[in-house]
Amino acid sequence: MSQLPYQLCVLDLDDTLLDQHHQIPQRNLEALEAIISMGVTVVLASGRMHVTMLPYASQLGLTTPLISYNGAMVQSASGELWQHFKVPANLSSEVLAYCQAETLQLNFYHDDILYTRAYTDHLKLYQGRTNAPVVVEPDLNSKFEGVEPTKLVIVDTIAYTDSLLTPFKEMYAGRLYVTKSSNEYLEFMPLNATKGKALQLVAERLGFTAERTIAFGDNDNDIPMIEWAGMGVAMKNARPGPLAAADSIAQSNEDCGVARKLEEIYKF
Repeated sequence: MSQLPYQLCVLDLDDTLLDQHHQIPQRNLEALEAIISMGVTVVLASGRMHVTMLPYASQLGLTTPLISYNGAMVQSASGELWQHFKVPANLSSEVLAYCQAETLQLNFYHDDILYTRAYTDHLKLYQGRTNAPVVVEPDLNSKFEGVEPTKLVIVDTIAYTDSLLTPFKEMYAGRLYVTKSSNEYLEFMPLNATKGKALQLVAERLGFTAERTIAFGDNDNDIPMIEWAGMGVAMKNARPGPLAAADSIAQSNEDCGVARKLEEIYKF
């Protein structure tokens, strides 16, 4: 294992490892099988719910911890919670009230279930990508008053969520971590929840250093782990932030960029 260029390989899912159909392309599968056979430890890190990451972990035969909810949750294969940060109830209520007033699609995540006021086209887009378990709760504000969700997500057009990013970052500076995890998603996270901090936790518990870690991502929520890893890789289809933060650029997710970069680095 000491001869491996990187001992730990961490991968975002959507628009990184997965193609536009939300599947793992065969070339990516074969590349991951190849490095696992060499002794590399592979970990998945996503903004997705824990439950919607499980099919991919199973497909890859992984028994490593899953970094879900952008790092708010880290859970081992045996179900042991290594970390679970939550959004304070008072801040959650503020976001709920804003979204109700503006009639926005808000995803409220609690106990690994997605709650929403109504089944909108924006929710349909999200569920079509993730197959998330959804419960429609019209009186969302009242039902979850005083409840601390794992995270909240506004789903809307790319332009609209981009327009909200800076104002909400400024509004919740020092109180919430606000980021984009996909072009249409604006995420409100617990302040200490980032993929970078979660990756550091996982690496330390598994006995790996940042220098021996390679991480792949494409969106703003991937920047902390791209920066933490010894080799941070952004996909060619990534947003400007990850592209600027990365040590290396891979081909796009549609062009099996993960596999191509792994083939180049691990020489198989």
